[in-house]
Amino acid sequence: LNKAIPARASDSSCSSVSTPDECAPNSRAVAAINSAIAKYGVTQRGEIVALISLMAYESANWQYNINHFPGRPGQGTRAMLMYNFIEQYAQSLYPSEATKVLAAGASTDAQNNVRALVLGDNDSFGSAFWYLVNKASAYHGKGDKLRSGNADDFKDYIVNGVGAGWDDSRHSIWETVNGAI
Repeated sequence: LNKAIPARASDSSCSSVSTPDECAPNSRAVAAINSAIAKYGVTQRGEIVALISLMAYESANWQYNINHFPGRPGQGTRAMLMYNFIEQYAQSLYPSEATKVLAAGASTDAQNNVRALVLGDNDSFGSAFWYLVNKASAYHGKGDKLRSGNADDFKDYIVNGVGAGWDDSRHSIWETVNGAI
């Protein structure tokens, strides 16, 4: 992972960022990613490269765990899931806690409190894996999707599986991760 995300190779790499409390070095990320691989059964290299690339882009190399730009309530995790997915993810992992928070009513605070349930390393890094398996299952375990070393497959997943925009920065991050893993 240090070759894929060199900005977080050192355990002290988070001390110089604007959000050190959200930042995670690779030593923490690798443990959480390995846990997610096992938990969600995502074992194909192309899928793993795609998910690490997605999270590296969305979190600015593990710097952010919540959305700051533009600052959408409830949006976060290393995959920067939109709130509707955060709510579903939190309910799948912590049903009683999420239900209790949601019973307080729909508000910015409630959305942020639901998000807080899934910001621990295992859950935050696991969010991309959960999303692939549960919300974009057409891309999981398929011989013609997210193939190893296929940038076009990654672009298709980002644009059509995730519904996000494509730019050269995403491609560059994917190239680095693909070359390192």
